[in-house]
Amino acid sequence: MTKHELVAEMSKELGITQKKCGETLNVLLEEIVRTLEIGGKFVQPGFGTFKTAEVKERTGRNPANGKMMLYPQKRKLRFKASDILKDEINE
Repeated sequence: MTKHELVAEMSKELGITQKKCGETLNVLLEEIVRTLEIGGKFVQPGFGTFKTAEVKERTGRNPANGKMMLYPQKRKLRFKASDILKDEINE
């Protein structure tokens, strides 16, 4: 499902304009990103949890040329689906 399709479905379900739904979705996504940027986590009960995890600096092999290289420290995005969502998908 694309963002456009999601906005269209939300608009039908809520009975408001697609423009208003799109603006609302944008605000929600911006807040989730802002929360993750400061190291917080976003929890949506019944759906799952988004959070970031620190990955330490490490050495590894460059697959293109086989040489050893240093991979810098970074943050990765993690998502853990709730048990409710997992059960819904597997029914």
